[in-house]
Amino acid sequence: MNERTFQFRLRSSHAAPDRATQDLVVEFVGDSGEWETQQLSLTMPGFRIYLISLLLCQHFYLVANAREKAIPLQQVEADFLVTTSSDWIVAGVEGDFRIRLDAAASEQERRLADADAIAYMQERMKLCPISRNLPDGVRKRIDLTSLG
Repeated sequence: MNERTFQFRLRSSHAAPDRATQDLVVEFVGDSGEWETQQLSLTMPGFRIYLISLLLCQHFYLVANAREKAIPLQQVEADFLVTTSSDWIVAGVEGDFRIRLDAAASEQERRLADADAIAYMQERMKLCPISRNLPDGVRKRIDLTSLG
């Protein structure tokens, strides 16, 4: 069976005081092998929109939970890989998300992003409704690390 591979990457910034998402960029490796910035449109293939929705749902849950935990999030970067069977059925989802904390935040605020908080946010990301609606047989791996 031939697999299809879809690669995405994401970058966003989250300035104080509210840490809302700003400057969100999603890129996709196109047929040319080059990274292409994605702008949702009526001409974009529906399956790509679905995969972008899966990535953005993970991002939304990461940011929402960081805000809930008062983590001084400054930036999110992610690499996202989806594999499908030759007939476009999702077989695997791998997401590597990295957060960078605000260097201007106090040490006390930065310590809120401890191992327990990172593990909590990583588990919460898996509860995104789009992820939860993937069939049980889909290999899913979502990792979250803090770059400090």
